[in-house]
Amino acid sequence: MPQVTLTVNNAPYQFTCNEGEQDRLLELAQIFDARVTELAGALGQVGEAKLILMAGIILLDELSEGGGAKLSRGDLVSHLGDMDTLAAQIEHIAARMESA
Repeated sequence: MPQVTLTVNNAPYQFTCNEGEQDRLLELAQIFDARVTELAGALGQVGEAKLILMAGIILLDELSEGGGAKLSRGDLVSHLGDMDTLAAQIEHIAARMESA
């Protein structure tokens, strides 16, 4: 499986993805990094985990409002997976980032 280095808030993160998904993963990371950078500029460096969590929540909110039609929790789950699993993944990533 290919490995891709994603940079968010000037920090590199190694990800493994399926063959052919590298460009899309890089594109998504650039969008996410732009949001984190925007927040860091507005709020200052309030902590890596907090910036990333805030950016994720903002992007999910924008996704749920896409096209003027609110997506239900069920719609988000079908797009993104189980929310409890996502929350656990975010907490795991945040813990790793804080200990780095």
